[in-house]
Amino acid sequence: MNSARQSALRVALLADARQRSGFRAFLEREGVQVVMDAQLDLPLPRSWNGAEVLLVAMNDKLGEVQLENLLGQSPVPVVLNLGGVGRTEIWGRELLVKLEALARAGSHESRELGPRLKPDLRVIPRSQAGDGAAMRVVVLGASLGGPKAVTRFLRELPEDLPLALLLAQHISEPFQDLLAEQLDRCSAWRVAVLSGQRELEPGHAWLLPAQSRVAMDPRGLLRCCAEPWRSVQKPDINLVLSDAANNFGARCGAIMFSGLGGDGAQGCQMIARHGGFVWAQSSESCTMASLPAAARRSAKIEFSGTPEELARELASRCQLHPTSIN
Repeated sequence: MNSARQSALRVALLADARQRSGFRAFLEREGVQVVMDAQLDLPLPRSWNGAEVLLVAMNDKLGEVQLENLLGQSPVPVVLNLGGVGRTEIWGRELLVKLEALARAGSHESRELGPRLKPDLRVIPRSQAGDGAAMRVVVLGASLGGPKAVTRFLRELPEDLPLALLLAQHISEPFQDLLAEQLDRCSAWRVAVLSGQRELEPGHAWLLPAQSRVAMDPRGLLRCCAEPWRSVQKPDINLVLSDAANNFGARCGAIMFSGLGGDGAQGCQMIARHGGFVWAQSSESCTMASLPAAARRSAKIEFSGTPEELARELASRCQLHPTSIN
């Protein structure tokens, strides 16, 4: 299986102590350059030494939250391997093909996007945005695979739209600041973790905190409460969507991205019942499709597509109907 084409491949490896030596030996035997070899633990190393793709040798101790954070933090495409080093030539060939394909895809994406420079903080006059009572809000619900999907969505979404975004992403508290920083760098949208009391403003995306519930009012004010989310998943997407529906009515919408479980399904019903729209990421473009699938079972999905297609459709709605997104 060794070839000159494979010898140019630069791989970062994350595995536990029991599997690291076996995977490294296999990769180097096939001419792959292992540029980073680290323990399967978070946070990820800061230096990637020019890696083109990350190989993660998963084990049964890696939880959903850890996996979600890992996928969200990796600056390169990720290949997940479960079951250790295989013993057959077919296993080795398939793994190398996946590594090379993702490395090429990541390189192409970087060339296409090129360097993105974030502009200074934008201020959209109230004459464009309307007062707080007219603010339009879109809630983005996401779990496993959500950070990658939302990154793609924000990169494609124009920054001058008259709406604000609320991101309800299942994530543990220690990693929410890092996720907000990564999302803030990926596009011209301003992304930050919500703290204290804030007013919704167009061109801003607020990552809802994992440690405290968020209260809303129809004027567009958001406030972090002393009480925690009561659900196992934090933040509680169902509660966020229900509160948005009750406070903003037909002025809000929901987009459900990649994720595990069914959190948000009931909230999507509330959004639709109050006249808002419910969209979902297409199953084939999801890392995990159960979250948008649950939304499809509970509410009418008006539009479904890749993260890029969802962004373009939202921009088109705003441009065609400047006073409404429904």
